[in-house]
Amino acid sequence: MTGPVQEVDIPALTTVATRVGEAAATLAKARSDHGPQLSPAGALDGWATGPALAQGAEGWLAFLTDLHQQVQEFGAGLSQSARDYQAADQAAADRANGVYSRGPR
Repeated sequence: MTGPVQEVDIPALTTVATRVGEAAATLAKARSDHGPQLSPAGALDGWATGPALAQGAEGWLAFLTDLHQQVQEFGAGLSQSARDYQAADQAAADRANGVYSRGPR
């Protein structure tokens, strides 16, 4: 009895890794472009909610920074996996070519 055949579509994995990297870049740009808008405006000076809103903005910025890093690392990991699968496939092909090129013994 054999189990299911496992296959890896290396070009598709590479494409997904690229798209994840693009998503990380978009997230970083959105954070830098719009992050300052999270902070409460100066019109809240003197209001009791002002400090709480400022803390909330700091929390969101920290969350977005962490999220960007995680997405970026995920994309890099996918890229590395694609390279590793390609290298393993090439190594197996090289071994097979070496064995079969010598002919029967």
